Amino acid sequence: MSKCILCLRSLPIFDGLAMEDFKNVCLNASKITLKKGDFLFCREQAADTIYLIKEGIIKLAQCTEEGKEIILDIVGRGNVLGEMALFKKQKHLSDAVALEEVHVCAFSLSQFETLIKNKPNIALSVIANLGQKLYSAMQQLSDTANYSVEDKLLALFFRLAKEYGKETSSGQLIELNLTQQDMANMIGASRVMVAQVIKKFKEAGFLTKQGRYYVLKDQCLNTKFINTEAL
Repeated sequence: MSKCILCLRSLPIFDGLAMEDFKNVCLNASKITLKKGDFLFCREQAADTIYLIKEGIIKLAQCTEEGKEIILDIVGRGNVLGEMALFKKQKHLSDAVALEEVHVCAFSLSQFETLIKNKPNIALSVIANLGQKLYSAMQQLSDTANYSVEDKLLALFFRLAKEYGKETSSGQLIELNLTQQDMANMIGASRVMVAQVIKKFKEAGFLTKQGRYYVLKDQCLNTKFINTEAL
């Protein structure tokens, strides 16, 4: 059975919006469907659209001059992209690529600015959303600054389980189809090193794989501190 696609009314930025006003929001939104590997937008492209993810997963990535991909973030349903353009005209700093089928609603800046003028509370929600993104990014950077590869990967699994996990009888099923190379690009390590650490986690009983998804075991989630050097 396919998952129910998120209604825009469920997004926090539309809290308090009357049904009649919300109908106008939906009528003005452009509906976009992406297949796996499709680009929602590209780095250096003008940021002139606000995107609201209704369903699916998107990676935000950059490529170095050497051609190495760096994954800045993984975002899913309920996330907003491009909202910084409301405050300053700029270009996108990363590529946005679908990791699976993705459904998005899009608004031009002019449409969203009109909406904000009529409903100022939406502007406050956008500002709060941006503040949370900045705080989360700074926290992740601070928390992992001096981590080993094992620590960084474990921290990544904890974060993904929190954001995309589904509770099962054996632990948190992380509903993201990520490759070992994807994870390596997210923590700044080699794929070989990530593969070795994942093997250690499996042998220690912290991690299993169910189909194409990883499962973070309950005994790992219930452990406040794990000495990964002992794995």
